[in-house]
Amino acid sequence: MFKKRYYLEQINEQGDDLLIDRNNIKIAIIDDMEVPYLESLRRSGYNVRHYKDIEDFDMLKAYSVIVCDIKGVGKKFGSELEGAYIIKEARKLYPEKYIIAMSSAVYKISVTKIIGVADDKIVRDTDLDRVSDSIDKAVNTMRSNRLRWLRLRDNLLNTHNVDMYNVWLLEQGFIATILKKDKRELEGNKGMKNVNDMVKGLLVNFISGIIF
Repeated sequence: MFKKRYYLEQINEQGDDLLIDRNNIKIAIIDDMEVPYLESLRRSGYNVRHYKDIEDFDMLKAYSVIVCDIKGVGKKFGSELEGAYIIKEARKLYPEKYIIAMSSAVYKISVTKIIGVADDKIVRDTDLDRVSDSIDKAVNTMRSNRLRWLRLRDNLLNTHNVDMYNVWLLEQGFIATILKKDKRELEGNKGMKNVNDMVKGLLVNFISGIIF
């Protein structure tokens, strides 16, 4: 039994310094071509790294926001879906991360359906204001640990069918982690013992991305 019950409302929302928060939220852009607005984003305080492609999904673990082109990337995985495959698998592995699909053309329905799991979509050669708005929305979401948890909680309940009581136990551990600034509160939570290895993996990835 818990000695004390925690509530999500106890978690403070975003910090007061947007520039600090922008720097804390790591953004990965996966695009085989040069990114024309990369330096503009960096000058605006965003913490952005450009990858021409990725070799595995561990490379994305440290990033809260993933911007992925649809064509010309994902070659190491051998999928005809290319960037859509990265988006699809990243959503499975990191359900709380904010994913933006980037394209320069209209694709067949099968690909369109897959990239539908992304949080947002932008046209690759669109104007900087549109890109900045999309990135800003992503950062504002990811700078809130509370919103991160709600995204993961929805995935645990609706995708992995985790028992509601176990999700509540995990939520208590998450809130304690934030309040006490100690990731062991969630790592050692009773709910962790009641879920399968796949869900444990999702939770471990989530814990590693918590920002204090």
